[in-house]
Parts: sequence; C-alpha cells; structure tokens
Amino acid sequence: MQNCGNIYKKGEIMAFSNQEKSQHGKNAQANLSTLLNSCKKNNYIENFKSNYRVGKDGYTNKTQFYAPFIISFANGENWILFSTTSMRTDRIKGQQWDAYNLKNINPLITKAFLVYSDDVSKKDIEEFERQNKKYLSKTEYSCIDEILSQDKLFNLIEKNATLSCNSGQIKDIQGRNFETRIALCLSCADNLKKWKNNDKTITGIYFPIFESILNSLNLEKELIQNIDATTDKKIIGKLPSNGNPKTDVYVKITFSDSTTKTITISCKRSSSEKVSVHQYSANSFSEILDSTNQTLNKLLQSFQETPSLSAFGEKNIEDLTKELKPYSDKLAKWVLAGVGGYGDPDRHWATHILTYDNNSSNISFHSIDEYINLLNQNNITGNFGTYFSWTYPSKQRGKSIQLKCKIIR
Repeated sequence: MQNCGNIYKKGEIMAFSNQEKSQHGKNAQANLSTLLNSCKKNNYIENFKSNYRVGKDGYTNKTQFYAPFIISFANGENWILFSTTSMRTDRIKGQQWDAYNLKNINPLITKAFLVYSDDVSKKDIEEFERQNKKYLSKTEYSCIDEILSQDKLFNLIEKNATLSCNSGQIKDIQGRNFETRIALCLSCADNLKKWKNNDKTITGIYFPIFESILNSLNLEKELIQNIDATTDKKIIGKLPSNGNPKTDVYVKITFSDSTTKTITISCKRSSSEKVSVHQYSANSFSEILDSTNQTLNKLLQSFQETPSLSAFGEKNIEDLTKELKPYSDKLAKWVLAGVGGYGDPDRHWATHILTYDNNSSNISFHSIDEYINLLNQNNITGNFGTYFSWTYPSKQRGKSIQLKCKIIR
C-alpha cells in the first residue's frame, strides 16, 4: 500500500555545484514546458511561448523584461510564469520587477505566477508557502500573484479554462485530464532516470507520484528499461457493449531482457467523499454474480424498479442483504476493477486504483485487493451489507443500478 500524501517531494536538501544549479534550473523549465504542452493538447490553453521578452515604448531595449513563459487562453487572457528550484528572495525581487513591467506593458497579462519544481526540498516548500502567505495576506506588496507548485498551476489553468462549463462537464473534463496527467507522469523519461539514478539535477514532472507508484510495485530499478503509459481508448479498447472499461491508464513496463509487465489503473478524482463507481442493469448484476440464483435476480430487478430504500421495503432489504452476502468479494472486485465481468482481463480489468483529492491534492495508490482491505479496515459500509451506496443514475430510474463508494485516501 502506498499513500503519496502531499504530492511534492519531502526529501532532504541537496548541495549543488554552480554547474548543477544551472542544469537543474534548465531541467525545471523543460519539464514546465512539457506540462504546458499537455495543457495545450487538452485545449486548456490556446498557446504558450517560451522566453517572453518585451521592452517599454520609447526605449531602444526591446527585450529588457523577461518571463520564461507566457500562456494565452481562449478568452484572450494571458498569464506569465516564472520557474524556480529554490527559495531565494533576492531572485524573486528581480522576478517581481519583470512581472510589474510586463503587466504594465501588456494589458492582456492578468496573472503572474512563480512555479516551483516537484523535487524541491521540504524546507524549500515550507519557505515558498511562508512567502506566498505574505503575498496573499497583503503583508507584502507583490506583482507575482502566487507562488505555487506545478500541480496547483495545472489545477488553476484547468479551472480558468472550464469557467463556462457546468458542474457535470467540469467533473468529466477533470477526470479525463487527470488520467492523461498520470499517463504523462509515468511515461516521462526524466522521471525514470531520476528514480533509477537519483540524479539531483533532474526535476521530472509529477515525480513524487511516479516515485510512489513505482516504489509500490516492488520492481528492481536497474532492470527497467522503459515505461510507456497511455489513456488512448484505441489501445485500451472498449467493452463488448461499447462501454468504457475500468482501466483508465494502461501501463507497459519493459525490462532490460525485453520481457514486459503491464499494470492497469482505475483513476478516481473528486472533491467529494463518495464517487460513482459502477452502473449496470439488474440483469448484468445477476449474470456476473450468479446467473443461477433466481431469488437474487428477482430482488435486483425489484430494486431497479423501485430504487429507494423506503420504496423497496424492509423485507426486501433484509432478503437482498442475505442473498448478496456470499458474493461480497466478487461484487467488490467487479465494481472497482471489472474483475469477473465483461471485456479483456488483461486490458479492461484494473489491477490498481489511484485516487486524487481535489481539496488537498493528496494521492493514494493501491492494488485492488489492498483497496478492498482498506474499505474493510475502515468499516466502510453501504447498503445491503456491501461497501457501496445503491441508487440509480440521473434520469435513468428503472433502467439501471448505480453504486457509489467512499474514497479512501
């Protein structure tokens, strides 16, 4: 079992030579560029430009003021981004001066952010947060709107890009793009190099997530040659019903002897304690759990027709609880991972579950068996003696059964 906690590295402070500092900074900017490319691919931003330089009207120097990146949104709004790998107030003063002038010169620039890399030390994170509070509380004047992590930057970009969407659309977009973020993290060659060689000049992208996932798999670092992860539905494939499988991210690990290992990940991102995890007809529930159990089938059909506990009635609740008891583990594995259900076991059934808390940015990663054990250990109970809350999807009353589950983080 692995719980990533706050996703930023809590490692020790590392000593750098001047050459290493320079390379570390370049790597941080390169990985921030990778992040922005991902945002552009997801249509969160219109475009971005590196090494943004302008001068003030009336002066011959046209490149006096500088920001490593400027990003533009569909509504015409621009943000400028500064990159850092260490907390130095003397350097921030220079960035403040650039931000002040760039905002004055270009009225489309509405925000300026100082973004720190994922591999900074715990001490630096604390100092970044301390300095940021001074800006947010107006203890100190700042032209930099916020000091933040790569992950928070992505979330702010995502929020700004989806302002015109309704809540349902936002949840769908956030979920799909979080899966893309995990695939990007696991496929990042810099992450693999850093994890294998402990190269302190490499920053990586979402490296703490990568590190926690790989550490939990108990693989020998030196034997891993390549990791390729994808969310491409053409590669993962659809279920026979043309529905989506439990697998959101398909990961192929190649070893030095050319053998491979695959893991399949179901991703759950939410601000809520409970999320929808399953939706099938009563017939499907009956077919997967035990097609020969006619009593179970009738009770499931009855609940689908009257999917509220009060309408279902106490006797039916008691009977369905009794009938489901022998299938508790089978139901949990099907609901959470697709195991025993439809589709290709190697691609469509999830071997692991990864959760992300929108409120805290905490991430946890578990095998399906570990996750079910956690549900049991935390005394998570739902309806009919299962871990799940039983209901019906919006505007689908009488057509299918929807299950919701508490997220373990």
